[in-house]
Amino acid sequence: MGLLSRLAGAVGFKTDEGGARTERQKTGDRGEMLAASYLKSRGYMVLTRNFRTKHGEIDIVAFRDGVVAFVEVRTVTAPARVDPRYSVGGRKRERVLRAAQRYRRVHGLDHEDDVTTRFDVLTVRLSPGDGDHQVDHLPNAFRP
Repeated sequence: MGLLSRLAGAVGFKTDEGGARTERQKTGDRGEMLAASYLKSRGYMVLTRNFRTKHGEIDIVAFRDGVVAFVEVRTVTAPARVDPRYSVGGRKRERVLRAAQRYRRVHGLDHEDDVTTRFDVLTVRLSPGDGDHQVDHLPNAFRP
């Protein structure tokens, strides 16, 4: 089976986990939705949202031009005390890296020579009240 066939079969969507969502979770959900829309508008194919393992989670897995991007989304309501792209600490990076290793194994990407993977951070700043937002994409924000 070819790479694109495997990746196309990997396309998944976030499921409703049920139960009440906190405001923080709703804000994060909105940020991830806006991040996925942003990536699609830039020519990425969003393969999976919220890929979870017991060791970590990847917010978005996207594909474009032979590159699989594992994307950590940070959503803040303006103003934030710290720039959200700097809020992905060592522990979070490690959890994303472990989840990405699992994703690569599950989807057979470990033995693909023509597939590049990278780790991006995408920040979404929401303006309170008016629904406006700003998205910043930082490709290769961290490395394994």
